[in-house]
Amino acid sequence: MKTNFQKIAKKFDVIKSIGASIPEDMAKFDPLSVNKVTGASVNFPVSETCQPSKVCANTCYALKGPITWPAALKKQNLNMMTCLSNPKGFADAVIARCRPKMARDKAFFLRWNGLGDLFDEAVDALLLINKSLPDLPIWVVTRKPEQVGRLAGAKNIWIHFSLDRASMARREQVLALSKTRPENLFFSYQADKGEILSEVPPGISVLFFDGYKILGNDGLMQHPALCPLNLTEDITSTCRTCRRCFNGDALTTAVLEN
Repeated sequence: MKTNFQKIAKKFDVIKSIGASIPEDMAKFDPLSVNKVTGASVNFPVSETCQPSKVCANTCYALKGPITWPAALKKQNLNMMTCLSNPKGFADAVIARCRPKMARDKAFFLRWNGLGDLFDEAVDALLLINKSLPDLPIWVVTRKPEQVGRLAGAKNIWIHFSLDRASMARREQVLALSKTRPENLFFSYQADKGEILSEVPPGISVLFFDGYKILGNDGLMQHPALCPLNLTEDITSTCRTCRRCFNGDALTTAVLEN
């Protein structure tokens, strides 16, 4: 039986076969997507950019629902192809869309990799955006140790490195990149389907359960690392209200250092 990740990869192969028309006028290109939880995000195709562990492939929200429909996959592909061919142009397009949003909304932030993961050209674009909009909080989610180094220490870029029980070794790989842990790096933990935790794993500052359901883990309901999405039925703008993952609060969670 095919996994959801394999099914998405097959669907995306069809999208790729159609091709993507790289925008000639970047001023008209909108690389941002919007959802009710995190707000604005930059998304890339998971089947092309991710290196999923078994747990990640088993629990990833990007493998079901509207974000797997053809229109969404086409936009993810266009973002990737545009960024690969023209990182600066892609960065300029993101900047053009974010600047007016920042002016209207002082709490505006950008999630990078709402879907997908980092690649070299995406990091190039990220650094250009950060240089042009230093006051824009950028929340970067990744599972790739090799991409963390170039973003380490960047002001207002918050590196959210995602781990699970099948990939805990990646934490040491990331920490080995420098003598001290970068000030903008923290680790989250994604519980597997049905996984029961007696405690939060060492070094974890944000904890997620599959489908945001705590089932069987009631003893962790008051834990400071628990994502608020696990505790509410109304997920609208939860990240905007919490902001812990992209304003430094995650870095001070009690279980961070161990």
